[in-house]
Amino acid sequence: MNEELRAGYKRTEVGVIPEDWDAVPLSAIGQFKNGINKGAEAFGHGSPFVNLMDVFGVSSIKSGDGFGLVKTTEPEQKTYDLKRGDVIFIRSSVKPSGVGLTAVLEADLPKTVYSGFLIRFRDSDALDIGFKRHCFYAEKFRSKLIGASSVSANTNINQDNLKKLLLALPPTTTEQRAIAAALGDVDALLGGLDSLIAKKRDLKQAAMQQLLTGQTRLPGFSGEWEVKQLGDVAEIVMGQSPSSTNYNSKGDGLPLIQGNADITNRETIKRVFTTQITKRGMAGDILMSVRAPVGEVSRTAFDVCLGRGVCAIRFPNEFLYHYLIFIEPNWAKHSKGSTFDSVNSADVNAVEIRLPVDAAEQTAIAAVLSDMDAELAALEARRDKTRNLKQAMMQELLTGRTRLVEPASNVIPVDFSAKPAPPVTDQPPAAKAHNWAIHEAVVVAVLVKQFGSEQRPLGRKRYTKLAYLMHRHVERVALGYLKKAAGPYNPAVKYRGPEGIAQKNGYIRTLANGKFSGFVAAEKVAQAEGYFEKWYGPNVRAWLEQFHYKSTDELELLATVDMAAEDLRRAGRPVDVNAVKSVIHDNPEWEAKLEREIFSDANIARAIAQTGELFQ
Repeated sequence: MNEELRAGYKRTEVGVIPEDWDAVPLSAIGQFKNGINKGAEAFGHGSPFVNLMDVFGVSSIKSGDGFGLVKTTEPEQKTYDLKRGDVIFIRSSVKPSGVGLTAVLEADLPKTVYSGFLIRFRDSDALDIGFKRHCFYAEKFRSKLIGASSVSANTNINQDNLKKLLLALPPTTTEQRAIAAALGDVDALLGGLDSLIAKKRDLKQAAMQQLLTGQTRLPGFSGEWEVKQLGDVAEIVMGQSPSSTNYNSKGDGLPLIQGNADITNRETIKRVFTTQITKRGMAGDILMSVRAPVGEVSRTAFDVCLGRGVCAIRFPNEFLYHYLIFIEPNWAKHSKGSTFDSVNSADVNAVEIRLPVDAAEQTAIAAVLSDMDAELAALEARRDKTRNLKQAMMQELLTGRTRLVEPASNVIPVDFSAKPAPPVTDQPPAAKAHNWAIHEAVVVAVLVKQFGSEQRPLGRKRYTKLAYLMHRHVERVALGYLKKAAGPYNPAVKYRGPEGIAQKNGYIRTLANGKFSGFVAAEKVAQAEGYFEKWYGPNVRAWLEQFHYKSTDELELLATVDMAAEDLRRAGRPVDVNAVKSVIHDNPEWEAKLEREIFSDANIARAIAQTGELFQ
């Protein structure tokens, strides 16, 4: 089915794009060069050498550190040179998804050459360097590239096919930079989450080392620990595979757990079912692999049939689950067999376990480690949602479905500085083809309609906090907000057009009634409400209603504490009252807040809990 064509858009070979965008072949904007090929004797000395694995899985290369070496001549160094802005394509990959992956050179790399498994693309200044990090990963571009590849032992792409590939190209580098900045913000968030997850994993590993060996004791416990064999403290059920004639995918019988193929993130999955139940695993059992590789631990949330690749272990609390994970690396010494590493029932029963005599201490240790697991799982879920958000943003931004600047000559860059800017268009948005200023004008109008009245117009200080909270709820990140005396504040809303557009379009008007001054809804506000519901759906306004009777001071508290907490999370620091107060104290614009009653320790603690619930 053809994509619906809307005003201001055209149909091209790369799909529907804005009329002022172009679908250009890569040959029209740059040149390609295959990498250098050398014999084995040339490696290990000479010039730095960019190989396939230096490009695989990275979006940019910032320096020549860590590269291998290859012997080259001066003419070869000039022919296969690498400059800032060059894009390196992977030319050959075992998996189709790997071919054509790119890395952008962020710096000149003197005397550095690149492998014959790679192709260099050097454009004629048509592409912004930040835009390059993302445009070659657009869904339609990647599918075209993989489709143009040839498949033999590996999947390969050559220069001729790369030259023919079409790129959806915005008309100005200003728009390219705006797209790159928006996607770069999400990359930064993802990088912060990855860093935080890595730190939390290290903390969990350290906690296991301390708590599961008795080096650190939890408060209130001082009893003895003892060494027992696993078979003496737990019930162990070794698996036995049923006949394959009883397998099915319809859900008849029980899920069959044979090994790692049936386990994801330490939890069993339902992949294959069997009606012949040889050995039964019960919901809540610890499962451990006894074949290739040995000792990997998981849990099952439902009854299963145990195949011969696993055993079930039953213990009264979660202590043993964490302990078995802790000793996973030790299982290699129990392995036997030439085809598969494996252990038998006697091996499993004989494994030594060191544990507290007091079951209450076992439970307390398990609770600490389980809480850390839950925190890690929440962070990983947040990272996965952010990755999905980025994919959705790429689909919108790299096809021009959502514009961050005005079409053609009336371009507004995404710039949140407080400096005055040229006048922006006051034309209403057409469907989703709207820039930031028009978008925010609609947001302001809807907030004014929902929270303002003739008796009490909505002031800038209050609507700014409401807008911040709304963006945090919908987009998870509130872009452009600065730390100002009144809390998070986006000066661009006042100085870059949204307020003016909302007034000129008849969405809102100013009103001073002698007691209060601010904005009230104007005669065309229903038009803005229609756009808002089309973009956000009907539920966002209902979510906002919870703030209707909160004071402006209370909104300032929530927004300020949330912004401080986000700073702490990005830095990998825990969010607590003292940490939030430290962020507030260290900012000259915010420091005076700590002298106000609304920013008492009790209120900050309450706001941390509330924002955690609001934006979980």
